[in-house]
Amino acid sequence: MTPSQVSFRLDIDEVQLLDDINTIGNPARSAYYKGLEETDCEVRTQLLDLMRVGSPSAIADCQQRIERCLSEITI
Repeated sequence: MTPSQVSFRLDIDEVQLLDDINTIGNPARSAYYKGLEETDCEVRTQLLDLMRVGSPSAIADCQQRIERCLSEITI
């Protein structure tokens, strides 16, 4: 979820939440990034499952993700 969606869902001020998320060391920043990481892990697991059963779009997405990872490696 975007910070705007989170602020709406939690009924809190959107500008304040954005400021908190952008402030290093703020607990809201840690909570937001932890949630993002958990969601990303779930999505990657589902994507790998779809790839294993032969989904062409999942295979292509996995290939792109691998290429992005490899492009960040300097030899």
